[in-house]
Amino acid sequence: MSILVYFSPKGTPITDSLRVAKAFSKKHKNVLQSIDRLECDAEFSRLNFGPSTYTDGRGKQQRAVLMTRAGFTFLALGFTGRKAAEFKQGYIAQFDRMEAHLRQPRPAVTPMPEFMNPLVQVQRVKATAARLLRLNNDPGDIMRHHRAVMKCLTARTPAQYVRDAVAQGLRVGSWSGRQVLRRLEPAKAATAAFLDQQVAHGRTLEQLVAAGVPQALPAAFAAMLRAGITPAELPPT
Repeated sequence: MSILVYFSPKGTPITDSLRVAKAFSKKHKNVLQSIDRLECDAEFSRLNFGPSTYTDGRGKQQRAVLMTRAGFTFLALGFTGRKAAEFKQGYIAQFDRMEAHLRQPRPAVTPMPEFMNPLVQVQRVKATAARLLRLNNDPGDIMRHHRAVMKCLTARTPAQYVRDAVAQGLRVGSWSGRQVLRRLEPAKAATAAFLDQQVAHGRTLEQLVAAGVPQALPAAFAAMLRAGITPAELPPT
């Protein structure tokens, strides 16, 4: 099961009508109609359903609806059948995991210069991989995350990025795309580490891309590198 529940900008676990439609193999317009027909009072609707939009394949803004755990549960009561029951259980399990995550002590914030440290970058990769595995127990999520990070930072997949580096004469051996990125574009490697940390803390890469983080941060890290700002030396482990 893919990631169906994610954190809102306020840090609340939510899902949305598009994900519900895809998960339950329904047309999005039908999910919206089901939400509009819910016989819940105005206060419950205000607290548990919120307006949103998305861009369709023609580049037009279309309506979507955000919903909390309570809102999703109220909506899903009307979904029947064995497959629907399986997906309802999966949704609820993801809400449970994310709410449990919120109850955990919050990790210390990493100072921005530390993201330029290759050791920190590796730590962030491992932390993100661990979280993605906890969510769905699907190693494919890790590969998809790394591919998406490389794509939004370099417009290439990890394999394409490595092939281009070899074509330019770099001897990479069995290096991964991230390792080559650290060698060729340290500002983007630092940005990738920041994205990893944010995903490990519960945000989605889609949210970060929509906010413009992958576009803005490389220039900031490049400026720090030009100014001679380097990460503090890590304490011995």
